[in-house]
Amino acid sequence: MTENEKKRRKLLFEILLFVGICFALSLVLYVFLVTVGSLLIQEYCLTNDIYLDEFEWYHVDNIIRSAGFAVSALFFMILFFALFGERLAYVRKITAGVDAIRGGNYGNQVELRGNNELTELAEAINYLSESEQRIKEKEKRLNAEKEELIRTLSHDIRTPLTSIMSYTELLCKQETVTEAEQRAYLALVAKKTAQIKELTDILLDGGRRELEFFADARLLFAQLADEFESELEDTFDLAVSSSEVPAFAGSFDVGELRRIFDNLMTNIRKYADPAEKVTLSVSGAQESLVIRQSNAVRKGGPPAESYRMGLNSIRRIAQNYGGEVVVTETAAWFEITVTLSDF
Repeated sequence: MTENEKKRRKLLFEILLFVGICFALSLVLYVFLVTVGSLLIQEYCLTNDIYLDEFEWYHVDNIIRSAGFAVSALFFMILFFALFGERLAYVRKITAGVDAIRGGNYGNQVELRGNNELTELAEAINYLSESEQRIKEKEKRLNAEKEELIRTLSHDIRTPLTSIMSYTELLCKQETVTEAEQRAYLALVAKKTAQIKELTDILLDGGRRELEFFADARLLFAQLADEFESELEDTFDLAVSSSEVPAFAGSFDVGELRRIFDNLMTNIRKYADPAEKVTLSVSGAQESLVIRQSNAVRKGGPPAESYRMGLNSIRRIAQNYGGEVVVTETAAWFEITVTLSDF
């Protein structure tokens, strides 16, 4: 029990106190009216030489007492409701607070007055209102995150699917395909199909991550940089570097890292100027890993919606590692810096 609760007065005590005060003042008023009334009647009779016998005085005294009682009773009720009216108005405010919660207005707060059970009830209503508001905000945030996850994963699934369609279209167009080319194309299709399955599993599992510990994570990022280079070197003039990555250990979801590089490659294929150099560097800085990619923008620029979906996917993954994404862009130039810190 808190100190405030120990000091809290009971509402019944306040009511009895109000009744006692009103009764005492009404009694004083009654005595005053009866006394003053009797004195005035006596003074009036003496002044006007009026003689009243015992029966008449008894009758006059009853009238004075009845009038005094009526006035005192009226005074008691007016004073009691004047003192207790604030409590009644407070009860109405509390009732209005309950109605607001029932109607879904969880931001409504009941003003705290006094220090009794009504105050405690108002505090409970405010706590309930705040709790419900927090729950609703959390539900709203979770629904928004779920929708964002579905959008980003759907976008990421489209990336390997586009590659599969491109490879199969290429195979259909070529009249002669060597066995080595066939194996190479099928290997790429199998790899992209595995990526689609992995992303679909993540979507069905609600975004569950599968972290894997790497004693030498430098090799993992060097491999991802090499795959980035091999995917784009036939089309773009590349400058890829991962030599500045220090030896370090960490836990990563490989699928998430591949999605970062896949989104970078997709944006390059769609929006980069093939006549200009495309750069990618992976380096370490202050216990963080930094992935920086830049390119000249093809004339016409990227469609905002598709372009932003890829960046949002990268940003979401970076947040899983306590990192951030910084984008610098103009009409002619694009650069993205992805920082990963918690691994």
